Amino acid sequence: MLDFDKRVEALLEWIKYTEDDRKPSTHSFISPKITVKNVEDSGRGIYAATASGISPHELIMNIPHAFLLNFTTVLNHIAKFNKMELDRHVYVPYDVKEDEFTEIYKQLTKPELLRLSSFQLLGMYLTFERKRPHSYWKPFIDMLPEMGEFELMPIRYSQDLKRLLPDTTRQMNDKLEKRFENDYDMVVKLLSSKTTAETVSKLLPKEEFLLSWLCINSRCLYMDLPTSHESSDNFTMAPYIDFINHSCDDHCTLKIDGRGFQITTTNSYASDEQLFLSYGPHSNDFLLTEYGFTVPENKWNDLDISRYILPLLKPATVVDFLKDADYYDTYTLNRDGLSFRTEVALATLQESNPAESRRLRALINGNIDSTVYKRHSQIVLAEILKKVIHEAENHQYLEFANDADPVKQAQMRAIGSLYKDRLLLARRVLEQKLDK
Repeated sequence: MLDFDKRVEALLEWIKYTEDDRKPSTHSFISPKITVKNVEDSGRGIYAATASGISPHELIMNIPHAFLLNFTTVLNHIAKFNKMELDRHVYVPYDVKEDEFTEIYKQLTKPELLRLSSFQLLGMYLTFERKRPHSYWKPFIDMLPEMGEFELMPIRYSQDLKRLLPDTTRQMNDKLEKRFENDYDMVVKLLSSKTTAETVSKLLPKEEFLLSWLCINSRCLYMDLPTSHESSDNFTMAPYIDFINHSCDDHCTLKIDGRGFQITTTNSYASDEQLFLSYGPHSNDFLLTEYGFTVPENKWNDLDISRYILPLLKPATVVDFLKDADYYDTYTLNRDGLSFRTEVALATLQESNPAESRRLRALINGNIDSTVYKRHSQIVLAEILKKVIHEAENHQYLEFANDADPVKQAQMRAIGSLYKDRLLLARRVLEQKLDK
């Protein structure tokens, strides 16, 4: 594969043109004030390239729809081989070359494709296109990560390391793995109706589909699509834009219109300063599970203490009340204190007959605050936080783990960082909130 700078150059050249006769695009725009750098330890990112820096509210990118990889564009590309009739059209090059993968495209019908989710369709398509030497998407695909760049995601951990994850992270990862397995099975089922099991295994190896799936999961951006089945299908992959890394604070804004996907700065940037997007208010548990990184002192970290509260919810009348009121399970706290769900659960523990309690109903309805329940709630919460701290302290060694395998060492240290987050947050709430 070409070196990094050559691949970036090829990507820029590709985005610059849209027509078969190589006419420049009227919508493509990447500001000369930005550049891509691949920095050791932090990876690729977008940086201010000029001595004068970048001002707030500057348009720095517009990527036209022809270069966005999503359900709609994939349908249009596949339609070039099987003549599907589509309601919405985007630019697709006409110099398409046929091969063993396009033979599969020819057999896929519109109803079959529309039954797939965006993850399933794009996962299959990206896996196929990665192996097609003349793919229209080759400049974009050549810039996507290799599997080694996802090694910090728990989905790539050994079973022994997965067992060391904090319970909430492990639950997140279990859901992620189930989503992947379901998506792979659905695509294999479709392809198996078109060709032999041996051919499916050759064209769509599970590990290759996983790489495509992780690229999609870690690089998709929200975008309304007419073909989406549900909100989770409303996403697109956007070349060059996907170089922008995450910050807990908003640094740039996104906008989608008829011209394409646009990025505008919110802040000013000095020369050689990295630009950021916010992927959302996500904790480090979520960021590690979905993207494979964590943020030091992440302000969005929280603690799910459901496993400690649920066993306390006795007798059955307490559980029934919380379920009927839709306040059962998912009890969290963050650096600002308890979630309202958690306050309600701790308050309910103090009522002998919750269903008949006027003050509990007043709390749920917002007519009173939780002050009346505070003293006893703090006693229960203090005991819970001490258990969280004890568990985190028992796993502190992971943060400084050493192993002959550098990948395993990095994975162990990533797990250790999650326990450190839990330790710091529990101590903060215990010391700052319960003392008041």
